[in-house]
Amino acid sequence: MQKIIKEIKYYNCGYCTNNLKLVFKKHKREIKVFPAGVFLVKHPKEGYVLFDTGYSTDIYKLGWKGKLYNLFNPTYVKKEDQINIQLEKDGIKCSEIKYLVLTHLHPDHIGCVKYFKNAKILVSEEAFNTYKKNKIRYLIFDKLLPEWFEEKITIIEDKQLEENKNKYFSYYDLFDDKSMLLTKVNGHAKGQICCLIQDKVFLGADSSWGNSFVGKANDFKFFPRLIQSDMNDYITNDKLLERMRKDGIKLCFSHDTYEDEVIKL
Repeated sequence: MQKIIKEIKYYNCGYCTNNLKLVFKKHKREIKVFPAGVFLVKHPKEGYVLFDTGYSTDIYKLGWKGKLYNLFNPTYVKKEDQINIQLEKDGIKCSEIKYLVLTHLHPDHIGCVKYFKNAKILVSEEAFNTYKKNKIRYLIFDKLLPEWFEEKITIIEDKQLEENKNKYFSYYDLFDDKSMLLTKVNGHAKGQICCLIQDKVFLGADSSWGNSFVGKANDFKFFPRLIQSDMNDYITNDKLLERMRKDGIKLCFSHDTYEDEVIKL
């Protein structure tokens, strides 16, 4: 494949912490930081594509829902952590972002959507339907989304995501050049969108909490199983991630940590 995209920029946009002893069976007490990662891709013809928007300080303005979320998922974010501020520091205006792919609609992925009204905002059909049901167990807080959200988004239909197929999954070719293949990976959240870039890097959103946790889905305790949308799908896709990594594809997850802010392809 021709090398169209040369690099992916990673941004740490706030974080939460969890005790791994409460997450995994037979794990000792360990408080681990989980960054709210955002990925920026520059396509030579289509321009900037942003994957998710991380946390914003609005997470502290959600009333009792926000307090409950922070109780079970202690969250830390400052204004300077927000993606809009970090992009500005890099000389990129929010208005320059041409596409915003929301992998799913949990708080750590939608905090700064309001700054990207000029972008084409992509959401999967299943994720949007889940959002419309507005059940608290789905962890979608609509107060974090701007009032124009529903009018502005472009829904990726299930049939689009099933148009093509490679040896790993069905996909939607975003720009019809095989550079960015969008696929639906259920398990963590209904309609979660991930992206295979040039057969080299897989932006896996929350299909795993990090590379060190790939292959360990069966070790989840009761509570982390409870908050997944479908644990059977999660386990199935965990095995797929192992296969992709074995084939040499670099896995990049929203909550992983990276020594370098730039991922080379």
